[in-house]
Amino acid sequence: MSEKGNKPTSKIIPYPGLVRRLIEKGMDSLKEKNPQYAYQLFKEASNYEPDHPQVRFGIVLCLVELGRLEEAVEMTTALLHEDIGDYYDNLQVHISLLVQLSRYHEVVELLDAVLSENRLPANHAESFYQLLHFSRQMIADDSSLLQIEETLVVNEHALSMLHSEKVSLQWQGLQLLEKIEEEYAHDALIAFIENTENDDLLRSIALEILHNHQVKKVIHIEKFSRSKEVSPKELFTVYNSPFGQEVSQVLEDFLESENPNLLEMISQLVWSHFYALYPFNPIPNTPKVWACCFYLVMAQRMGIDVDNEWVEKTSNHTVEQLMPYLKEIEDVESSTFSMFDFIHKS
Repeated sequence: MSEKGNKPTSKIIPYPGLVRRLIEKGMDSLKEKNPQYAYQLFKEASNYEPDHPQVRFGIVLCLVELGRLEEAVEMTTALLHEDIGDYYDNLQVHISLLVQLSRYHEVVELLDAVLSENRLPANHAESFYQLLHFSRQMIADDSSLLQIEETLVVNEHALSMLHSEKVSLQWQGLQLLEKIEEEYAHDALIAFIENTENDDLLRSIALEILHNHQVKKVIHIEKFSRSKEVSPKELFTVYNSPFGQEVSQVLEDFLESENPNLLEMISQLVWSHFYALYPFNPIPNTPKVWACCFYLVMAQRMGIDVDNEWVEKTSNHTVEQLMPYLKEIEDVESSTFSMFDFIHKS
């Protein structure tokens, strides 16, 4: 054996915060409907921390979005066997994948074992019992009528996930409902959006789904002490909003050559903020002011010297005058669930 072969493989140590940053970028890419790039980011993160629960769950989400359900099942099987994260949340996702793949024998075997332990949480019980009953029917009779029932049960499963107390399952439910262009699914999404107790970012995702489905119904939406009536079809998507694009352009003009890494981090903050507010824009309606505010927030976080001259020239405000808006950015971020927190809690 060569000298190189005798040496133990050393663990690659990333610079501080790299894995978390890759996770956040991966989740942002999923929100932007770019699962292939998200998958690459999570795989890169797995090179550094292959057993990181957030990385593992992120890969599952990417595989689902890419339609690679068999691989996703392999990943959820491993999560269950290794007891990573919340067992019943992982089981809910795992079972939903097995049903989509028509692997009913596995559903029955697994749920029979789980239910025999009499430890099933109440918020999961009804959904699991429905899926168990349905899977037994599918095994006994694979007629076309039951194929219709299959669609109904899977859709009911999506609706039950939307009403879960767990934001991770709500998000999974939204991903399933995105594929259902039926009135009952739209009504469920509208109810989710109009419920102010639901997370603002998730409500934004639901609203974008309705926009993509070209839903015309008028919805009453309240966020951050503001309210209005909207028709989803008439809205811009978050990433196509003129206001957000103007903010991004100001930042690109300033930082694209000077500090592209800082620009990338600020851009993530910008779009997370706009996603939380959607369909509202920040007040005042001045893109240059908000570009400076996002710059100040991230520069302070990174310990980077602030270009006060650029801030004052661009925004026509002193840094002190912008402080209330900086606090608003922080408040919105802290009150809205982040994708990193989502997979951390899963």
